[in-house]
Amino acid sequence: MNVPYGEDLLMLDDEQRAVQEAARRFAAEVLRPTGILLDRLPAEAVVAPDSPLWQVLTQASELGYTRLAVPAEFGGLGLSPLESYLVQEEFAWGSVGLSAVIFLSAITAGAAFLSGNSTLIEEFTMPFLEAKDGSVIGCWGLTEPDHGSDTLAVMRPELRVKVRGQVVARADGDHWVISGQKSAWVSNAPIATHAMLNVQLEPGAGLERGGVCVLPLDLPGVSRGPALEKHGIRSLPQGELFFDDVRIPLHNMIVGVEDYPEHVQRTLTAFNAGAACSAAGLARAAYESALAYTKERVQGGRPIFEHQSVRSRLFRMYSLVQATRSLTCHVSVRSSTMLEKGEAAPLQDSITSKVFCTRAALEVATLGVQLHGGAGMTKEYPAEMFLRDAASLTIADGENELLAQMGGALL
Repeated sequence: MNVPYGEDLLMLDDEQRAVQEAARRFAAEVLRPTGILLDRLPAEAVVAPDSPLWQVLTQASELGYTRLAVPAEFGGLGLSPLESYLVQEEFAWGSVGLSAVIFLSAITAGAAFLSGNSTLIEEFTMPFLEAKDGSVIGCWGLTEPDHGSDTLAVMRPELRVKVRGQVVARADGDHWVISGQKSAWVSNAPIATHAMLNVQLEPGAGLERGGVCVLPLDLPGVSRGPALEKHGIRSLPQGELFFDDVRIPLHNMIVGVEDYPEHVQRTLTAFNAGAACSAAGLARAAYESALAYTKERVQGGRPIFEHQSVRSRLFRMYSLVQATRSLTCHVSVRSSTMLEKGEAAPLQDSITSKVFCTRAALEVATLGVQLHGGAGMTKEYPAEMFLRDAASLTIADGENELLAQMGGALL
């Protein structure tokens, strides 16, 4: 049977296809046009009170997409790992940045829930689940001015950096006192109400002697930098977080020193799979845009789609798109299934998926711009935005060359 392009490579049942089609409509009708609009705004306008970003968050929350991984009994969609993958790919096809905003909004609530601490669940998880307007937003404070992808290498002794982190938590009675700065690359930081924060717990040791805490961002001593002006994924607000002797209860530290490397590995496994999924959706978007353009653009007396060199490049793009979708779906579903069972999903597979798919997306987006010709360098078409976003994905959630070193060390 000849399956039209755009249909999922898997044999989906009616319920799974309904999930996919609903996500595809939301991506086409809301995420794509809003993502293009936000891409062209100054960073401060993206996070302004009248920004369309807030409408997207409200709509996504009302539809349950901010609670994608939450069980149905807690107000979530209760989707299977495969259905979650389908939603994530469609959203990234619509807008890589907005899909990240939506999914990251749950990170603090999810971390509190997984801690099993009833006090933290009441303080962080329940308000998120009860807010149907997208007003409770999480972020993950990991990278620092002097530490980026090296913060992810703590589980491999041969790759560890022998320096300490810049955000330090010290015990003071029944509280932790947090001081330091996170870098301008903290996703959702300019709009977040809560944070999951990686901190240094032993000042004299290396990055591997860290911990993870959750905290509201309206505490005394917390401040933020301006929204970051950047090259790609501009619809995702990013910015600095500053901590000046911020006090949180001891139980807010959900991961201690002994469990820290394992926690980083689990988190990196999940986020690399997610980045690969974003790359697959973005590659598909760039390919479909280029395919449509080549069939409408006439040059030499006929649509350029009919030229051999154009078809050759389109086939290369198609091949890469299908490869990314196959790989990232397999890794994402397998990793999610294993994590749900409390098993350790293989990090090297997630790294493989992230590195391969982001490189493939960058090649597809580059070819897409070339096939648009001069028009590909203008904002009349989204091709140049796809290219900028693809370049950013090769750095997000771990720079590809460092991740390749980590993946190689795991073989």
